[in-house]
Amino acid sequence: MELNQNELDLIIQQITAYSGIVPKDAHRTSIGRYIEQRITELSDDEKFEYSAYLSENPAEMSGLIDNATVNETYFFREEKQFSLLKTKLLRTLASDRCAPLKIWSAACSSGEELYSLLLIAKSCGISVHCTGSDISAAVLKKCRDGVYGKKSIRTADGAKYQYLLNPYKTENDTIEFPKELVSSVDIAKINLSKLSDPENLSNPFVQAVLPKNQDIIFIRNVFIYFTREMRKKVFATMADKCLSKGGYIFVSMNEVASFDSAIVPPCLKKVMDGDVFYFEKC
Repeated sequence: MELNQNELDLIIQQITAYSGIVPKDAHRTSIGRYIEQRITELSDDEKFEYSAYLSENPAEMSGLIDNATVNETYFFREEKQFSLLKTKLLRTLASDRCAPLKIWSAACSSGEELYSLLLIAKSCGISVHCTGSDISAAVLKKCRDGVYGKKSIRTADGAKYQYLLNPYKTENDTIEFPKELVSSVDIAKINLSKLSDPENLSNPFVQAVLPKNQDIIFIRNVFIYFTREMRKKVFATMADKCLSKGGYIFVSMNEVASFDSAIVPPCLKKVMDGDVFYFEKC
């Protein structure tokens, strides 16, 4: 079955309503192909309405979202941010703390960012509790497996801290984290666009994060998929309800320019340290 543009537009509207994600035009083709494949798998009926099926089966949304976004990630991506954490910010936060620091990788994808944060903290001798979340069940499975191939390691960006991966390299040059390391992090599915919505509050992970107790939040390469209003909503929720006073939020360096005064809540200030930007809660 071949989708017409009106049908595709309707399903894309459903994706946005569910996740806040507005798929880029470049992803329309892959979304359409995925839908056509799913329709073939689900029914032989020419009158089968995928949009109705999608409304009745929310779990179906996961595959669509995977085709609507780019899940490309790798260890220590944007390594200058990790350098700032290692050389300054982690120690600043830990200097007057007895309890472990709390770090949240809010859109952790397959987990490279989450484990990068954990390894950087461990290299500083700082006790942390790291949490990773994503809207995609498929990428979270890989995160829980803790096994990564060569494409998760780059020869340029991120190379400075690749030595931290050496203890976990196999003979095939893959990365395999031991069970005790994987079990030391919390991993959960969460829809950021509905983080503080009443129907989402029963999620144990949301209950744990919403108190103002996260010291560092990484939320990178997500806001590029949101409308301006959704950026404002999600950023405000994180700053007001999830971040501790004096805590930091990191977005991707290519997203910083889009965070003007109308989007950044009053409780946050934009800080530039060298050529790294981040937000600090006052």
